Amino acid sequence: MIILELRNVSKFFGKLAALADVSLKINQGELVGLVGPNGSGKTTLFNVVSGFYSASRGEIFYDGKRITGLRPDQIASMGVVRTFQSNVLYKDATVLENIMRGCYLKMERNSWQAFFGTERYRKKEKVVVQRAEELIRFWGLSEARDVLADQLPHGDKRRLGLAVAVAADPKLLLLDEPVGGMSGEEVMDVIGHIRELSRQGITIILVEHHVKTVVNLCQRLIVLDYGQRIADGRPEEVTSQRDVIEAYLGTERVAER
Repeated sequence: MIILELRNVSKFFGKLAALADVSLKINQGELVGLVGPNGSGKTTLFNVVSGFYSASRGEIFYDGKRITGLRPDQIASMGVVRTFQSNVLYKDATVLENIMRGCYLKMERNSWQAFFGTERYRKKEKVVVQRAEELIRFWGLSEARDVLADQLPHGDKRRLGLAVAVAADPKLLLLDEPVGGMSGEEVMDVIGHIRELSRQGITIILVEHHVKTVVNLCQRLIVLDYGQRIADGRPEEVTSQRDVIEAYLGTERVAER
């Protein structure tokens, strides 16, 4: 079953085409790597799919529904959740509070229920806290539960950002360089968690510059160059294509992965 489809999607900034007639299909449950050199259009594609940018032309379908032109909050409420290259967190909130806010992105809140502390609101709050605690344990943040996000080391901030995204209960998760700036041990830990999310049935598209990480983790690679899709297939097939090597891998040898 196709969960995401782009049909001839383009995005222009002035006369510059950040995306040029990109068409692709993502099947439900896939773990796909979206790769390419800097400026190839990877993050722009994420921004267009998630509604942060409007497509200049073309159509986008998610779960059989046309989402072209919808607002980011509308798209997120449908189950499309993304992370960012930078740490987008509530800096003055604790780890627990950040993840709880992620949970509320999916759960309907009624301000009057909260104000009067109704029983229905208290039940919802209990469910949210339980879910947040589960995610804290899953991402290895138990010791930092009550620490302000701004006081966390970089690796923990990255994991917290992932936890907040997962708290929103995504069906399609767009991960933009989730292991950027992490140490080798931290990278392996996050890779293990991404694999587990995939096993749970979440469809994942991963943008990552580290070739070894993408090739070893993803079932399929889509390569962009100058805003165009130049390759799409199994990692071992894609990374052996000459145009991909020239555009993305350069002199790096895939055999060294």
